[in-house]
Amino acid sequence: MYLIYINPLNKDFKGQNTYEFIFTNRLDRVEYGDDWDVQPASSGNPTPPNIEQVETVGILKSEDIELSLAMHSDTFSMYDCVEGIISLGWETESPEIEDRLVFRYGETIESVKEKIYSRDKLLAIINKEEIEKF
Repeated sequence: MYLIYINPLNKDFKGQNTYEFIFTNRLDRVEYGDDWDVQPASSGNPTPPNIEQVETVGILKSEDIELSLAMHSDTFSMYDCVEGIISLGWETESPEIEDRLVFRYGETIESVKEKIYSRDKLLAIINKEEIEKF
């Protein structure tokens, strides 16, 4: 499975940053959401790809990990992520962080999970059957 979108859910009542990592089985059939072509992305409202293409969602909750997202870019569009010009998301710069986390469009779910695990965090996985129940 391949990463196609990171959806920020803001902070929860515990002060944890919460993000949805959205994955699909095939990159060649992705129908991008609204405003993926708007440049800069921050001047639009980029939405996730078509729900029919979402196979798995990984939930990250963490007080320690804060991401900057392409959807908030004042320079690039979301489609620039597809072309590899910019990442979907990257860890906000901090003096305490030596190697920042970076998540690219099309990155495998295994790679994303390994990066998050390197920070002693887990990506809670929700499969397609569970997604359809919501």
